[in-house]
Amino acid sequence: MPRTSIINRYIPVLLLLLAVTALPSCASRRLARQAEKLEEAGLYEMAAERYLQSFTANNNNIDAATGLRRTGQRTLEEKAARVARSWNQGDDRETVYRYLDALAWHQRIRAAGIELSMPGQARSQYEEAKPRFLDRSFEEARLLLEEEQFGRAETIFSEIKRIDPSYRDLDQYMRVSKSEPLYREGVEQLNKGNYRRAYTTLSLLIENHGLYKDAAELRKDALEKGMVTIAIADFENVTRYRNVHNLIRRHVISELSNSQNPFISIVDDRNVNAFIREQERAARLGRDMEIGRLMAARALLTGKLTAFSVNEGRVQRTEHRGYLREVVKVRDNVTREESERTVYHKVTYHEYRRVNSARGIFEYQLSSTETGAILASGVIELNPGDEVHYAVFEGNADNLVPGHWEYRDRESPKDAILDEPRHTRGLRELLNARQTIKPTDTLRDELVGGLAASVSQAVNRYNPE
Repeated sequence: MPRTSIINRYIPVLLLLLAVTALPSCASRRLARQAEKLEEAGLYEMAAERYLQSFTANNNNIDAATGLRRTGQRTLEEKAARVARSWNQGDDRETVYRYLDALAWHQRIRAAGIELSMPGQARSQYEEAKPRFLDRSFEEARLLLEEEQFGRAETIFSEIKRIDPSYRDLDQYMRVSKSEPLYREGVEQLNKGNYRRAYTTLSLLIENHGLYKDAAELRKDALEKGMVTIAIADFENVTRYRNVHNLIRRHVISELSNSQNPFISIVDDRNVNAFIREQERAARLGRDMEIGRLMAARALLTGKLTAFSVNEGRVQRTEHRGYLREVVKVRDNVTREESERTVYHKVTYHEYRRVNSARGIFEYQLSSTETGAILASGVIELNPGDEVHYAVFEGNADNLVPGHWEYRDRESPKDAILDEPRHTRGLRELLNARQTIKPTDTLRDELVGGLAASVSQAVNRYNPE
């Protein structure tokens, strides 16, 4: 290939690379011009910001570099002058913050690659004011802590930590200011008998701030006192599906045992039926029963399956008339030129529908073993199901279009070809639709799992507080 052809071939790429390279340079020059105008107006800090943007866009821009060094230094000196003014006025806090502002500016310009000179006097004034400011602030926060104004104390301690993270025994006092309010809230809730709130508050304290005083022991006490130990009785079943209630019970036991609710514990169910018989016997004799002798459960969960059915639907098949589109080539007898023409052939296709369904009703009741009071109850009804609706065509389905025809072998005024997107869209969806329906065994399992999950969720939501 000739050299000129090779060069011509790569000219567009070279031009593109040059254009891309020129973009930052153009932006840099534009920003530098803006900075110059701001500098002329005496707005040095704003000018320095523009020079910084210009230099960042193109660090080969000499004007931006010199302008940034010039206005950046002047800005730094102005910031240092503010430090001096605050120091002369005896305002230690303002001196500290003014210096930190100047230092941040100095470090920012240095990070861009331009070195400035920090006035030494500003640092000496800062080092003189800083200990006085921190000492006064620390003492103020300690007094607030003694006055139990924990929020205000924490705010001041946090301010000190931002300035000097290693200041004295700051961390110890900060921990008290953050932990003590949570600790007291936990103790208060525990004394009120709000064991779950106490447990949550004390857990928050331990997780965020570690062990504090006897928070761990108090949390354990709250958990023990707030625990609801539950015995699960054999569920009743009045349907013709004999073993389903036992499946639901096993699911409930499993879900509650594996739940993340620390206040629910499932007790050994071997004594449950004995407890129920003793409870019934005590009721007949009109006397109270010593429940603790039989089992360590504070609540009893009972349930009854009142309805359960699984239905396998019949396939509904309907025949539809349509057209198969075909593009054919025809030749003009006179000009002998070829052209394309669309023709439609009368065909039939089939549409299928099928619905599988299930239905279940389950009654549950959570009652106190100590008082017999109903703690939670409800009726759960679920209706899982699945439906398929699709079309099948024994041919090239991509060219199938809906329509209507009266006779296969001759035309009729009633014939209609519906080859428009608004007509074909629905047919395409049916042709591509899912054809496999969920089997009834799957629906049965979903129904059992759904009923058990609903019961478990209801029990988990129970909160005696």
